[in-house]
Amino acid sequence: MKRRLLAIIAILLVSALVFVVYYINTRSQRDLHFKTTDVVIGDDDLDISYGHDTARLTIYMFATYNCRHCRAFLDQDLPIIQSCYIDSGWVRLVIKPIDLGGNRDMMSALQLAGCMNRDGMADDIIELLMTEPSAVYSDEFRGLIDDIINSNPELAECLVADDFAYIKKNNALFSATHSKVTPIFVIAGHLYKGRRKIDQFRKVIDYELNK
Repeated sequence: MKRRLLAIIAILLVSALVFVVYYINTRSQRDLHFKTTDVVIGDDDLDISYGHDTARLTIYMFATYNCRHCRAFLDQDLPIIQSCYIDSGWVRLVIKPIDLGGNRDMMSALQLAGCMNRDGMADDIIELLMTEPSAVYSDEFRGLIDDIINSNPELAECLVADDFAYIKKNNALFSATHSKVTPIFVIAGHLYKGRRKIDQFRKVIDYELNK
């Protein structure tokens, strides 16, 4: 009888512990407004990455330069995140550019940014995409693309590789998350949609680092 009572008490304690853990986890999910995702995301040579490969936490960001919230995050929030988390080696941010419209001018610009970033030469193209993304639809930019193809065989090969397979892969990964807005952030199997105020995004990072 005593053993049976102890067994019942043990079961109740375990059940209570499971409930507490579940409540804490679901409360964090409600407070931080994220969803779980089974979309597997890996690194690519053309990703624009900030931070060290050994960082404790990797944040994958899907963004389009046509999105003002994406540009605002990169312009205003990224410098703060870099000084607080990236430079210290805690966090790595990996940007995966997308263009769901399939516009060849924009896809050329995004692919070019990735190719040039791989070779450490992307500052000018990224600055253009940040400040004047509509410029990629101009004849002048198309002429620049043609000049690159004619004068730099290695960069040209990367630029036209597999008909923008890199951007198309990013598009497919983004679509697999069933998101409708940009930017989105995928962190350790959690999906965060949209740009947040920097203090709220820092809470997200702190939660993911300490969970």
